Amino acid sequence: MRTIDLLGLSSPEWSATEEGLWTSQYGASIQFQSQTAGTLSLRFAKHYPESIWTLTVDGVDQEELIVPEQVLDLHLQADHQYQLTLNQWQSGQVAFWQGGLVIEDGAWSGDQNLQPIIDWQSSDYLTFVGDSIVAGEAMAGVNHDQHQPTQSFPSLVAKQLQLPLNRIAYGGTGLTNRAPFQEPRAIDALWQVGDGIARRRVHSSKVVVAYGINDANYGATDQEFAFGLRVYLLELVKRFHEAHFYLLTPWNGAFAAIVAAEVARFTSFTVVPAHEWGIQTRPYHPDGLAHQKIAAELVKILED
Repeated sequence: MRTIDLLGLSSPEWSATEEGLWTSQYGASIQFQSQTAGTLSLRFAKHYPESIWTLTVDGVDQEELIVPEQVLDLHLQADHQYQLTLNQWQSGQVAFWQGGLVIEDGAWSGDQNLQPIIDWQSSDYLTFVGDSIVAGEAMAGVNHDQHQPTQSFPSLVAKQLQLPLNRIAYGGTGLTNRAPFQEPRAIDALWQVGDGIARRRVHSSKVVVAYGINDANYGATDQEFAFGLRVYLLELVKRFHEAHFYLLTPWNGAFAAIVAAEVARFTSFTVVPAHEWGIQTRPYHPDGLAHQKIAAELVKILED
C-alpha cells in the first residue's frame, strides 16, 4: 500500500499539523475519484468513541460507518466518486475544538492513485458560517441527537449549485456573550480550526451567514446583538474581502431591523428574510424536510 496526500483530498475544514490532518468540524469530509479498485485505510491518532461517518458514492449517501478502533478500511470499486463525511462522535463542542479529531495518515492499495475531485487552491467555494444548524446537528433520531451534515441545507445548496462547500459552524456559539459556548468565538472560527491551528484559506465569492436563526442569539438584548453583529460583519469582510454575503434573519423575526441597519453600512450584503419561510423545529433544530425547504429558498436567492 502507498501513502496518500490526504490534504489534497480533504475539504477546507481540515488543516495539516504535525500530528496529522486535524478538524474540529462536523461535516468535514474526504473526497476523491477512484480509477481502480482497492482499499483505502485511514489511521486515526486515537480511538474516537462513537465516531460515525457517512459514505457517499457518486453523490448519493450509501451507508453510515462506525470506526471501531483507530483504523477505518474502505474497500472501493473502480471509477466512482467517493466522499467520507464526519457526522459526529462522542465529544462536547468545546472539547472537540480544543482536542480536534486527527487522521494520522492514509494508505491506498489500488494500482492507480486516488484523484482529487476538487482543486482546493483554485476553486470557488460556497461558504456557510453559523452554528449547530449550519453544521447539520440534531437533524434526526428519536432523541434528536443524530447529526446529518450531508443532508443539511448547506450541503443541499452546494450540491444544487454544483459548487464545493466550505463550512464554518459550531454548535452553541453565537455573536454575543449570551451564547452558551464561547469557544470557539465566531471571529476565531473564521481563521482557525482549533486553538492556534490556522484554517486553510479558500476563495469564496458567496458567503451565507446563519447565526442564531432558531434562538435569536440566546436572548441577547438589542444593544448586545447590534454590537456583536457589527464587529462580526467587519471581520467577515476582512476574511472574505471579495465575496458577497447573504445574512439570514432569525426565524422568529428577532433583530430584523437591527440586521437591516447594520448591513446598510456595506455594499456587499443581502438580507435574507428567513422569518418568512415558516420553518419548524423539533424542538430546537429542523429535521431533514425542513432543511430541504431552507435549501430550496436559498437556491432561488443565490441563483439570482
